[in-house]
Amino acid sequence: MRELIKEALADLKRADGFIYVTADGKKIDLHEAATRGIPVTPMNPKDEVIKKLEAAGLHLTDNKFLSDLSDLIATLGGKSSTKSSGKRRSFSDSEKSKIVEEWKKVEAAGKKTKAAFAREIGVGYQTFINWLKG
Repeated sequence: MRELIKEALADLKRADGFIYVTADGKKIDLHEAATRGIPVTPMNPKDEVIKKLEAAGLHLTDNKFLSDLSDLIATLGGKSSTKSSGKRRSFSDSEKSKIVEEWKKVEAAGKKTKAAFAREIGVGYQTFINWLKG
C-alpha cells in the first residue's frame, strides 16, 4: 500500500501534467518513447491514480470514506478529529446544561481550571464561559 501511495504521489507531481502509457499499459517516459519510436497515450494522472487506489480499496471520491479515513488518521495521531478537520460542533441546550452541571462537580472537587475543562470537552474557553453565564 505504501508503494502504491508513493507511486500515486509521483504521478501527480509530474512536471508536464501527464503520464504516458504504451499500448500494453506500461508507463513510459515521453522522451524515451519518442527516441524508441513507441506510440503512447497521454493519460491524466489524477484519473489513473483514482482507478489504482479504488482497485486497492481506497475510494477517495467517496466523501464518507474520506471523512472516516481522516478521523482514523487523526485518532491514530492522537488528535481530535473535530479540531483537525476544522469543523465546528454544535451543542444542544440539554448538552450545554449537562456540561455545565459536570463542570460544577469538577469545580467543587477543585481538580481543573475552566480553561483545562473547556479544552478537554473540545470547546473554546470563551464559549464555555458564555455557557456558565447562560
